[in-house]
Amino acid sequence: MKHRTILSFIPAALACTTIALAQSAQAPTPPAKSPAATPAAPAAPITPPATPPAAPAAAPAPAALPKFPPVAFEGAKPSAQELLTRHITAAGGEKAWEAKTMISSKGSIDIPSAGLKGSMDMQAMAPDSIAIVMDLPGMGQSRSGFNGTVGWTIDPMRGPAMMDAKQIADLKRDGNFRRDLDLMRNPGNSEVLGLVEFETRPCWQVKIATATPDATPTNNFYDKETGLMAGMTMMAATPMGSIPVTLLTSDYKDFADVKLPARTTTKVMGQMQVMTIESVTWDGVTAKAFELPPEIAAMKNAAPTPATPAAPIAPAAPAAPATK
Repeated sequence: MKHRTILSFIPAALACTTIALAQSAQAPTPPAKSPAATPAAPAAPITPPATPPAAPAAAPAPAALPKFPPVAFEGAKPSAQELLTRHITAAGGEKAWEAKTMISSKGSIDIPSAGLKGSMDMQAMAPDSIAIVMDLPGMGQSRSGFNGTVGWTIDPMRGPAMMDAKQIADLKRDGNFRRDLDLMRNPGNSEVLGLVEFETRPCWQVKIATATPDATPTNNFYDKETGLMAGMTMMAATPMGSIPVTLLTSDYKDFADVKLPARTTTKVMGQMQVMTIESVTWDGVTAKAFELPPEIAAMKNAAPTPATPAAPIAPAAPAAPATK
């Protein structure tokens, strides 16, 4: 839960769901069926062809993360530690981020291809609690959260649902808004893959191998000039399966004594979602914000409790040899 940019607050999985909702809202209505006509006489049976039918086409290859063209550079390649430290320094510094224990953010969500625009409200508390509400007129409200134990979503497409282990792992990571600070302090096996052209700008690509079980790894991109994170790519765990997602973070602004990207663009499934942050406060968040909605609490209480495994049976002692 330590490996995602400081303000990709909308989890990739929720962004995928929102875009899928937008696509379904734009789908054409199927034409009305015409009145039934008098059934025609059955056609004569078709003689099968002499040659056997062709074998079915192979299934399409699973979607993969995009690749970016390399950019030449002079001198030594920086280490992951150097790039992560430079990002935190440019975003306000270690001391400023250490003082942040909660955040409340409000903004807008825009899906240009569907002509939809709505609101976003996010609250988070260290280490990884998060609650998000997204409201798009004409589509309804999508909610998502994690209270430290249970991850859940409620949206107009699927209704209430409990998250599986992989979705929870990604959401826990997203809920840790100080994860870049944690990553700077413990980069683990982070690896600098090289300098690439990421969305028209030269950026250092860093592969972040997560230490959180079930969480998906990411590729982070740090602007060569400013040091700030310009975006990331990942395979997001969603109800629709594992989907490649590209996040672009831009328009960094001062929110109190730290910098955050005021604009996050999510590219997924050929669609784009733009999140714009309008206000950020660093206090006033309470544990009540992360309480389970009644329908999720009911699902949790109805879930069967795994049985405790029985103690292993001790092997029987070998019989004594018969006396001659």
